[in-house]
Amino acid sequence: MKKAILLVPLAMGVAMSVHAQSLSPSTLNATGGMKIIGSSEFEWSVGEMTMVSTFTASNVVVTQGVLQPSDAMTAVPHVAALASMLQVFPNPASSVVNLRYAAPYAGVLEYRLVDQMGRVLDYKSIGVKQGINDQQVDLEGLACTSYILEITTHTPGAETVSFKIQKIK
Repeated sequence: MKKAILLVPLAMGVAMSVHAQSLSPSTLNATGGMKIIGSSEFEWSVGEMTMVSTFTASNVVVTQGVLQPSDAMTAVPHVAALASMLQVFPNPASSVVNLRYAAPYAGVLEYRLVDQMGRVLDYKSIGVKQGINDQQVDLEGLACTSYILEITTHTPGAETVSFKIQKIK
């Protein structure tokens, strides 16, 4: 009993002072999670395997049965502020798509219309004023299929956001 009581504080002290390994390329644990409480990170996994296997390909390393370090900053999805200031309508569209941008600052807005093969079909750089700005993207001569509309702002806090546009009749 005394051994168990002595080992708990020792284990906690080691756990709080030891940092995870840093390997490149990094590996990712298949199940489990991480929680940040204050300045401490706690990671856990479910269903640890007794057998450890490592499989590699050209630039991918997969290790089964081992809890690997993760980067908390890349695990949290980034929600673009641009998406909340931008309206793209109608979608699906037959002839034009309207862009309405509520710009917090004057600057430049660029859009690229890209097909499924990655070819840029339309590109425009537009000067925007602070406030509501409207622009139209012409779809008239295009085939009925899906396109990607990439919109980038060149204002303080530049961002890019993409929309899937469906062209109909």
